[in-house]
Amino acid sequence: MFIGHFAIAYILISNFPSIPPLILLIGVSFPDLLWPFLILLGLEKASVDPSTPLQKSIQFTKYPFSHSLLLGTAIACIPGFIIGYFVDPLAGILFVMASASHWLLDTTTHIQDLPILGFTFEKKVGFGLWKYLKLAFFIEFIFYALVTILVMKATIIVPLLILGIIFHLINANSFFGITKTNPFKTSRAYAIITLIGFTAFSLMANRIFNGL
Repeated sequence: MFIGHFAIAYILISNFPSIPPLILLIGVSFPDLLWPFLILLGLEKASVDPSTPLQKSIQFTKYPFSHSLLLGTAIACIPGFIIGYFVDPLAGILFVMASASHWLLDTTTHIQDLPILGFTFEKKVGFGLWKYLKLAFFIEFIFYALVTILVMKATIIVPLLILGIIFHLINANSFFGITKTNPFKTSRAYAIITLIGFTAFSLMANRIFNGL
């Protein structure tokens, strides 16, 4: 899941207007911002099938630090504490909650590869919506659009919807297999594009919240 995570940030932003939006946007992105660095350092592992761009072909074989509920949330407490100390205690708490929400949403799409605790031999979870990629594509956008319309101020609904459409369409190849082969041949390349995507979306959405 990509843009769907930001729907949770929008809910938190609308309910806690005193918290800088960028903190919550980065919060919901945190596992997928941390994951690329761990892939590049060799601490987590994934395999990419160069012959297909489809999301379900990516095997997340080891990511106990970034994408487990317990250990991942514990790691999120580190930046959460820093944010709480220098910005606002509530901001730090919400950052950690936002990061935990990433795991909860991922369980709807991932195919039984998400660790709960972060231990090597534990059973993994995931309801596997990615088995039905075309359906997943539309469900994710509908979720993003509905939340945006329901919780955001009228003046920024359209810009946020446009932003969501652009980034969701950029990611469409992983749902529909528009290209015959995967443009990202290695897990390192996939990690880098993931980092760029979540960072770019967070910064652009933050610009919208701050009046462009």
